[in-house]
Amino acid sequence: MQHGRSPYLLVEDVADRLHVSPRTVHELTRTAAIPHRRLPGARRCLFREDELSAWEDGATLEVIDQPRGGRIVRPKVAA
Repeated sequence: MQHGRSPYLLVEDVADRLHVSPRTVHELTRTAAIPHRRLPGARRCLFREDELSAWEDGATLEVIDQPRGGRIVRPKVAA
């Protein structure tokens, strides 16, 4: 049992979940084709399980570019 477990998944976790290689997950993040978060100045991408589930269920994604180079790609919220 992990204590202080992060709510975020890493590239390797997502690759296992989708049965693809980590390289494929990196390509999906590069093209904003999968929900993820990248902090300004960081190379690591983080993934929320609830957003991945919505994406797997067909949700449309929106891209929010952050100041200083960060980016959020998430399922669009119905208005």
